[in-house]
Amino acid sequence: MVSIVENEKYDVIIVGGGPNGLTAGAYLARAGARVLLIERRHETGGGLVSEDFSAFRFNLHAIYMMMMDVMPPYDDLDLYAEGCVYLQPEVQVSLLTKDGKALTLYRDLERSVESIKKFSPKDAERFRDVYLESRELAFEAIIPLTYTPPVPTLDFAEMLNQSDIGKKILDIGEKTPREIVDEWGFENPLLQTLVLHLICMWGLEPDVTGVGYLAPLYLNRMLNMSLIKGGSHRLSSALQRTIIVSGGDILESHTVTRIVVEDGTARGVEVGLTNTEKLGRKTFEAKVVISSTDPLTTFTRLIPEDVMAPISRSCVETAKQWEWEHWSLFGLHLALKERPQFVAADFDPAVNEAFMKIIGYDSPEDFLAHLNGSGKGELGTAGHVTVTSDLDPLQAPIDVQPGVATLRFESLVPYEPREGKWDQIAAGYGDRLLARIQEYAPNVDTGNIIRRYDNSPVYIEQKFVNMVRGSFKHGAYDATQMGYMRPNIECSGYRTPVKNLYLCGASTYPGGMVLLGGGYNAARVVAEDLGIEPWWTEPDYIVRARERKLVP
Repeated sequence: MVSIVENEKYDVIIVGGGPNGLTAGAYLARAGARVLLIERRHETGGGLVSEDFSAFRFNLHAIYMMMMDVMPPYDDLDLYAEGCVYLQPEVQVSLLTKDGKALTLYRDLERSVESIKKFSPKDAERFRDVYLESRELAFEAIIPLTYTPPVPTLDFAEMLNQSDIGKKILDIGEKTPREIVDEWGFENPLLQTLVLHLICMWGLEPDVTGVGYLAPLYLNRMLNMSLIKGGSHRLSSALQRTIIVSGGDILESHTVTRIVVEDGTARGVEVGLTNTEKLGRKTFEAKVVISSTDPLTTFTRLIPEDVMAPISRSCVETAKQWEWEHWSLFGLHLALKERPQFVAADFDPAVNEAFMKIIGYDSPEDFLAHLNGSGKGELGTAGHVTVTSDLDPLQAPIDVQPGVATLRFESLVPYEPREGKWDQIAAGYGDRLLARIQEYAPNVDTGNIIRRYDNSPVYIEQKFVNMVRGSFKHGAYDATQMGYMRPNIECSGYRTPVKNLYLCGASTYPGGMVLLGGGYNAARVVAEDLGIEPWWTEPDYIVRARERKLVP
């Protein structure tokens, strides 16, 4: 039995300093709890990593923020005052074609409608109807559901069946993304492709049922994306500062080696310096332990299986069966002497302002073939480009070197390509991606490149050990791992079968994608159990949704 150090006592210990762990810590520390957050890396933030090389700033994982303008923590924690400023480009996305054209969509619906009219007046009117309905479903129900705890499946269905909006969500939830896009009735292949891409690119499989309710949310949110000014890490830095200013402690470069469980109750954690076994271990006691790691780590490693199984064999078995995403992302990051010149900008000048430029797909079949090929281990070269310095000049040293640019390109790829191991083929594959970019922006050639980084799924896994197989959501989105099933029925409400142990990470409801929902919801549950009065109030949109019986 581990002897707890008497003078190291906390109300709450949080394992892992990703976005959700930081969010839970910030709320609870401001509520007066004594909080200790422990992070194995040299800095907190998880996928919110921004690295600076020669004053070029690269966001190596998370960059497209879907919920900044609606997430409660941004206002509750006054993240703007802590230095987190988000930018919402008016031009959100352009699909660039091989023949030099572009279909562009905006935050402003009517500008999108006018853009679509160039290709299909009929689709333009249809898009208006689809977007308005998607916006209604998103704001009236799906966004409020994101920031309230999940309810059991049958209770959820009974609750939603009481309203027309709820019935629409239940209906669309049982359809595949491809069926949903087909029913929306767009005729132009470019619009079909663009909409399908926006819905599926973050892990929704086109032909899988059970999570179709995310389709209207993604359509709305992917046309309201944000970029964090100065780099994605500014968000995690703001959350970290909130914890510290509120009296919390943060321990970086330390690994939690074990959650101390005695008599079925979490008592604290055992901690060691990362990769430094010889310096020994230290223990910290707490009333509550919150794990933001994945279920396999929590229920088989941090709590050894022989300790966890007598408490809940189900938690152990479901953790072992946890499914990671079925594809990952390859990132090509470039520092350029001059900004890219896209051929399609001659057709539509708005291309230069677009947050995301999608290249390599001219039809839904192209996109579906890429995903299907990835599932077989094949490497496609289509993907999406963002010139971050065009949107945020802070992300390139243009004041010192006028005209330079920072570019990122992502392609959906398998974790295990048939061509060989990533450490052997990454550079060659990066060359192929560079050739693809040159088809659309010919000046992005080797003579224009100052720095280049080829980041494969293995690189992501090595950098963030809980992003197994290059994960970007802490686990696949399918019916068995979403809603009340995420990560399993026993832990879906953030409490676990281990007394005083809670979960809050992206592998809990509502999921990943820097929503901050897991940390936000878990903080309220923990505060309730500790007898702490929450200092924060729910947003008006949640109150309205509850009045309409769309959230619990």
